[in-house]
Amino acid sequence: MWTKGIFAASLFVCLIPAVTVAQIYTVTDLGPLSPTGLNSWAQVVGDYNGHAYIWDRRGGVRPLGTLPGGTFSNAAAINDLGVVTGTADGQGTVVSLDPGWPSQECSDLVQPFTWKQQIQGLGTVGPASDVEFIEPQIACDSPFYAAAINDLAQIVGYTSVLSDDYAWALLWTKSNGMSLFGTSFPPIFATAISNTGEMVGISAGCATYWKNGVTTQLGGLPGSCDGFLSGANSVNDLGQIAGWSETAANCPSGNDCFHAVTWSKNGTITDLGTLPGDAESLATKVNFFGLIIGSSGNTFDAASIFGQKLPEVVGRPFIWSESKGIRDLNTLIRGNSGWVLNSATDINIWGQIVGEGTLKGQPHGFLLTPRNPFRF
Repeated sequence: MWTKGIFAASLFVCLIPAVTVAQIYTVTDLGPLSPTGLNSWAQVVGDYNGHAYIWDRRGGVRPLGTLPGGTFSNAAAINDLGVVTGTADGQGTVVSLDPGWPSQECSDLVQPFTWKQQIQGLGTVGPASDVEFIEPQIACDSPFYAAAINDLAQIVGYTSVLSDDYAWALLWTKSNGMSLFGTSFPPIFATAISNTGEMVGISAGCATYWKNGVTTQLGGLPGSCDGFLSGANSVNDLGQIAGWSETAANCPSGNDCFHAVTWSKNGTITDLGTLPGDAESLATKVNFFGLIIGSSGNTFDAASIFGQKLPEVVGRPFIWSESKGIRDLNTLIRGNSGWVLNSATDINIWGQIVGEGTLKGQPHGFLLTPRNPFRF
């Protein structure tokens, strides 16, 4: 005969598999760090109080420092060799691209940096040839931002001058130093680079792909790029790209909304949709296996395209896979953990994810580690 005690015990045993399945990730608290990058060894880089830091399980949190004469540093990414890139101010050189004027030494230059045990400024270049009326004297006032680094230590990013009216994409390599590519107007931004040298970003208001000097506009969900319609934020070593595109589908305001999208290697675009109840979404990173992270909500901040901050969606972080679609990361951690996850900024080959959230109401960075990295 079943008693209440036996029934309760049996119910508890039956619920164990369901709870185990629901908790796909364990959460590691990164304290007040705001994570921006993650590599395959679970080394995390990020920012706190205007300074860049690195975290790993063995060494904890360590500062990357600032450049001589500098006041801030911001980490952008870390590769699998532990080389970090980001942006910092301080002493630096503007290397002339014009034989008519010399290179300049600056006391406070906003420039990309690399870090491997110590921080090193990369300087900048200028002026670009397609804006000949820009005086060389303002070169020290033109900020250059690093966005991504690959395992060959190739760095991409962007720069802007004249109150952000003009912007170029930049590429830095050990052999050739820094160069600018694309035309400055409409503004152009490089946001990611793969280990195979494929670069993606935004050009003329449209998601763009660069390979071996060839530029390809990826288009968007509406099928055109007449205006500010799409952007690419990430590319993996198989050529899969993640980003966002304007769409008129299911937008309660009656205006166009933006959805997270992915482009396949052959250029086919897929709408990743949004989490239930949301109108907007944006994909931030895609890993080697095609897992995509991003944010879903009801606020798309496109105005932040200029300056150091690229477009973002304020809302909830998601993970997307071809087999299971889009899922709220908050539903994939232990329900009584005290965590509320607010954003996801990077994902590595093992499916580990970093981002920001709150722990018992206080802002904290997090590292999510899947219990089974191959079960997506």
